[in-house]
Amino acid sequence: MKYIVIGLGYFGSKLASNLTNMGHEVIGIDNHSERLEELKDSITTVMKMDTTNLNAVKSLPLHDTDAVIVAIGEDVGSSILTLSILKNLKVKRIIGRAINMVHQNILNQIGIEEVVLPLEESAKHVSSMLQIENALRLTEINDDYAIAEVHVPVKYAGHTLEAVNVQGRFDLKLVAVKIPPQEGVLTSIFRRNYKVDLTYDVNLPLGDKDILVLAGKINDIKRFIES
Repeated sequence: MKYIVIGLGYFGSKLASNLTNMGHEVIGIDNHSERLEELKDSITTVMKMDTTNLNAVKSLPLHDTDAVIVAIGEDVGSSILTLSILKNLKVKRIIGRAINMVHQNILNQIGIEEVVLPLEESAKHVSSMLQIENALRLTEINDDYAIAEVHVPVKYAGHTLEAVNVQGRFDLKLVAVKIPPQEGVLTSIFRRNYKVDLTYDVNLPLGDKDILVLAGKINDIKRFIES
């Protein structure tokens, strides 16, 4: 897939680099040469441009991309003007980054339906995780249900999934088991090299460093961890 990311500050550069690492084609745009120089090896293509200039924006392959993400944060005026230009040019998918609710409301008023607030989302993610002690990751579906990644509780290490019986005893759905890489792999600290097993053998013993991906009621996930 092909994306354009406008604004290569902290959020925009991370987004563009991650998309590039995933194998997508990314055009990263910023108005600061020093940023482009720093990022030229981590993003497919970098380009210097003032995206508040209509003619400059028109030169981009806007209708040959899957989405244009405007990640400008420090200059709200430039963010709004850039998004307005993209909207008027009828770009098929536009995603705007807002720095606060006022900024988001303005973007909504000019017709930008997809708006992200990275700081607010980060805070929400951390507060959600704190609901469940020892949860590595928690995605709330609503106020009652969530998908959580949790380490195998100590008392269940060495036991089989059949014996633990998360569905029968805790009313939880096992989505996957994440199996750690061999010891000594540095990236294992960040759990990036874990093997994801969607069809885990229920008769195999669980390792003490395995991660269970569970779906169900938040209270039932807590009950499983604390059991």
